[in-house]
Amino acid sequence: MRHTTVQWPILFRYCLLFIFISVFSTAIILLIFTQDWRVMFDLRIQMIALKLAFIAVIYIAFPFLLVRFCYYFYQLITHGRKEGIALFCYQTLFNPINFIFRPSLLTQGGLVHRRRCIISIILLGCLYSSIFAISETKT
Repeated sequence: MRHTTVQWPILFRYCLLFIFISVFSTAIILLIFTQDWRVMFDLRIQMIALKLAFIAVIYIAFPFLLVRFCYYFYQLITHGRKEGIALFCYQTLFNPINFIFRPSLLTQGGLVHRRRCIISIILLGCLYSSIFAISETKT
């Protein structure tokens, strides 16, 4: 984990941008369909729109992040191991997933692929935890 850095300000800006775009697009869509501008300022409707936007993001992001993790994990296993380290060996306890937890068995390229795998897992966890957190709130 020493070699993995997450740029929190950039992630925070993207989250704020996502919230702004979803609220703005909801307001425009409500104005088009209801022809009443007062509906746009209803907090309950905006919260429902945010929940729907998060659900749409999960349908788009889950396959993307899963494929991204699988691709970089494949690259990690095929090209990122140090010379002489087998795929199933006692250093990884005969489990290839443990290459993620043992950076001493990886080359510089392997460390880059490991970082990308970990970021994919972190983003998946954050996305799902935000969905579960928003489903627990009362509207």
